[in-house]
Amino acid sequence: MKKTLAFALALGSLAAAGPAFAQAANTSTDTASASVTIIRPLTLTKTTDLAFGRVVQPRSGTGTVSIANNSTTVVGGSGAVVLSGLTTSHAVFGVSGEGNQVVNISSPATFDLSNGTGTITVTLAPDWNTTTNQVTLSGALGAAGSATLNLGGSFNLPSTQSSGAYTGTFNVTVAYN
Repeated sequence: MKKTLAFALALGSLAAAGPAFAQAANTSTDTASASVTIIRPLTLTKTTDLAFGRVVQPRSGTGTVSIANNSTTVVGGSGAVVLSGLTTSHAVFGVSGEGNQVVNISSPATFDLSNGTGTITVTLAPDWNTTTNQVTLSGALGAAGSATLNLGGSFNLPSTQSSGAYTGTFNVTVAYN
């Protein structure tokens, strides 16, 4: 009886330990690494407004008015005459952030100038690649970087356009890619 009891206890111990032995043979452990790259926030600052100055509308037909994205000279065509005496400029924005990072740029293709009774639609002419709408900030990762965004513009000026001071606004937005 003692032998039978000892045998039953041994058999029970093996049965209880069996899953542990099988489980140990059926496990595996590995280690993963973790990382993060912290970058500076973006800042966009307008330094110069888009200013077309004073323009005389054509006597008949439709004239054109434009300023290049790298110029302060407004050009009138087809009867529109640009007068001197007022400051003219293309719009300039400064972008600062983490060096060597790609930045997406968003700006409208057009915006309106209004004087309360009339509207002029201005077509913007940015100096960045409008296919990708991206620039890469100067500098290297771990250091400050920057870029300058320039926008010129143009509009048609019909002889029937109401006179007066026209104003409007447009937004430029930047975000890391």
